[in-house]
Amino acid sequence: MENDYIVTTPDIHDTHGLDIVTWNDLYAADYRFNKPFCLRFSDKQSFFSDQVVRIIPQKRMVVFGSWHGKPAVAKCFYSARDAKRKMERDIKGIEALRKNKIPTPELLYEGFTEDKRIYVLVFERIMESKNLEEIWYERHNIEEVMPILKAVVIEIATQHVLGLLQHDLHLKNFLLTEKTIYTLDGAQIEIFPHLLSKQASVSNLVLFLSQLGVDMEQYQEILFKHYAEARGWSLKKEDFTALFAEIKKCNGIRWKNYAEKIFRNSTNFVRINRFYSSGMYNRNYDGHGLQTFLLQPESVFTPPLPKLLKAGNSATVIKIRLDGRDYVVKRYNLKNYWHRLRRCFRETRAAASWRLANKLNLFGIPTARPVAYIENRMLGLRGVSYYVTEYVSFEHAGDYFNRQALKNDKVMTMVKRISALLRSVAKIDVTHGDLKITNILVDAAEQPVLIDLDGASEHTTLLGLRKAWQKELARFLQNFHSNPALGKKFEGELRKW
Repeated sequence: MENDYIVTTPDIHDTHGLDIVTWNDLYAADYRFNKPFCLRFSDKQSFFSDQVVRIIPQKRMVVFGSWHGKPAVAKCFYSARDAKRKMERDIKGIEALRKNKIPTPELLYEGFTEDKRIYVLVFERIMESKNLEEIWYERHNIEEVMPILKAVVIEIATQHVLGLLQHDLHLKNFLLTEKTIYTLDGAQIEIFPHLLSKQASVSNLVLFLSQLGVDMEQYQEILFKHYAEARGWSLKKEDFTALFAEIKKCNGIRWKNYAEKIFRNSTNFVRINRFYSSGMYNRNYDGHGLQTFLLQPESVFTPPLPKLLKAGNSATVIKIRLDGRDYVVKRYNLKNYWHRLRRCFRETRAAASWRLANKLNLFGIPTARPVAYIENRMLGLRGVSYYVTEYVSFEHAGDYFNRQALKNDKVMTMVKRISALLRSVAKIDVTHGDLKITNILVDAAEQPVLIDLDGASEHTTLLGLRKAWQKELARFLQNFHSNPALGKKFEGELRKW
């Protein structure tokens, strides 16, 4: 393939003051690597990187930078085994998109570095754009983004008719400007000589719809109908039954894969593994203050205490400020020797809270965002543990209902929102286990948020889930003995499911 830009008299010494990276440099790079650098190609042209967007250690890296003075994106392949093959697969997918006139960022250059070990694709950078995941999570309500989702569904249907299948159909793979939907990542595109069958098409569409989260059946159904109309299909009741069964199965696979990532080093998470402690934290919250806390978590509990939120025998909860952010730290206490002995071989409550909060987060269920957990170790035995979340500016739901008691429309709206929240949790096979009204907060946007997940349980059978849900419901309704009218409203909503 000919290069779109040719420099006839390159200055091999002009690196803009940046270090020229080699294969050894990139192969040794980990998730913390983010320095500006220069890629020098075999034909003496250069790409100048100023920001690492994504890195998969020892395999590939995506960076923002400049190519002949224009904003560009470079994908660097440097696996010791198959870097060239990975690049060629990406090119094949890109060429299929271009051949079928599907918008995708222009490929400006393909080649390899001077050491002939880093294979690179340089693309135009689409400015003034957002990927679909950003748009989805920044939404104020679902209705405002439905036109965008419908447009993307039409794009997916078009690709299926053209015989193109995105195996990694992720929201991030669609980049949107005011007028155009761009498809990214040619590496995961499979090309068929004919349009996709109904079964293959629906299975692929499910990958997309499942990422909208749980309790989204109404909108998933609308988008499925929109897709079917584009394909000229006539849908039957069993088509919807099969769709939602596949979505549930897909959600199970997504959680299984994600559950592994949250307990190891990955793009978003960091593993803590010291002689005396272990744990995890989210890279998005990294900072000097958080690192200091993770080294000595007990230090924030020494007098004078920060704001104390709860002082109990089993747990102490405080609010602290680190790196300009407010957090809640929950320390799970060990009450005596026998309590310590019972807990030392089991998963700590901090680790359980981390796992289940990340599960809720994955499926778009509102909970205080998990930041980190740390557990003390002695000869491999677990001890006191600490769990850190974002601080949610809140009032608990009981106070909200007391304050809004005379506004029936407000009360009924919140009843429906909390009921939907609890149903969503059950839909991912989880029950909370301690549904006191104080464990449901109402944030500044009047959205309910579930907290205190250390007593929550995951269920592996439908029978177990149903039994636990009935107990969950009975425990929740106990909150309204003094307000039976409100309890009746909740019972009416929750019994519908």
